[in-house]
Amino acid sequence: ARIYTLPNNFGRVFRAAVIDNPNNPLSARLFIISRDNSKKLVISPDTLKENLSTYLNQYRLISESIDILDAPIVNLGIKYSIVVEKGYNYQSVLNQINGDLSQYTNIENFQINQPLIVSDISNLILNTPGVLSLVEFKVIGKHGTIGANKYSNYVWISSENLTRGMYFPPPGGIFEIKFSNDDIEGRAI
Repeated sequence: ARIYTLPNNFGRVFRAAVIDNPNNPLSARLFIISRDNSKKLVISPDTLKENLSTYLNQYRLISESIDILDAPIVNLGIKYSIVVEKGYNYQSVLNQINGDLSQYTNIENFQINQPLIVSDISNLILNTPGVLSLVEFKVIGKHGTIGANKYSNYVWISSENLTRGMYFPPPGGIFEIKFSNDDIEGRAI
């Protein structure tokens, strides 16, 4: 078997997922996504897709086909409100939660099609020392340009994608908190 190695300037696949094609039982859809130099998600270059197609073509059956598609990037924001226990500095508690949420939502921890589980995030917040209660918690989709931040153009509405306590990306999609300092907002009341 020949192995194709792609030069760095053609990009690299960061995540990939194969999904059956609902319109053709002999076809599969391969969703891929890449990252830029600052480790943010970006659409994979066409050259990478062409080279990947050439490589995969030698392993498929004649009757099969693989469509290589861009994974939709769903940029998210998290907003929450808490009550802080007496004796704790509210800013320190908020900083701890924001750091923990940033680590939890790090793109290294996410795969294509992976849901965001509400109870995991709620537990992370509630188990932070100094948190008496979680008053409000929202996940929101971010798209376009907001202030100085440029997000993907994919419009995702959280209320339409919440099922059984989990937020789901679109088929073949992946979640990203792109700017954790701006996209994770907490307040103490």
